[in-house]
Amino acid sequence: MSEVFAWLGPAYLVAVAWPLARTDIREHRLPNKYTLPLMPIALIGQFAACLAGADWSRLAIALGWAVGAFAVGLGINRIGTLGMGDVKLITGMSLSLGWFTPVAPLLALCAAFALATIVVLFLFVTRKARMGSSIALGPYLLVGFLIALGAS
Repeated sequence: MSEVFAWLGPAYLVAVAWPLARTDIREHRLPNKYTLPLMPIALIGQFAACLAGADWSRLAIALGWAVGAFAVGLGINRIGTLGMGDVKLITGMSLSLGWFTPVAPLLALCAAFALATIVVLFLFVTRKARMGSSIALGPYLLVGFLIALGAS
């Protein structure tokens, strides 16, 4: 029964996936009103799950993934190739998924970047994009999240 609480973060992200993806495709930004609530919602749900009897090590693993994802994302952001909305989304996804299995955040990121790479290569081949073009990464991150969630 304690597991139910841990689903708060993933449920929230599924609920806001469409407006996040739509906004990122149209405006190349992931609004704070959708990305920022994910982290406290997931954390509260996971903390409640631990209070209800779940293993505290799962919370520690999820937090470790979130901190690591934020650090790496922020480093990539500082060189100018990843937006802060993407960093916040990756952090929240890692926190939400890290609870279920330690490999889920990695699976989500690998799936997201693999899909984005395939699309970018197609756009290069068809000459619809060139070096220096930017893409909305949020939709790929969300698909990667759903893939990892389904596999967990």
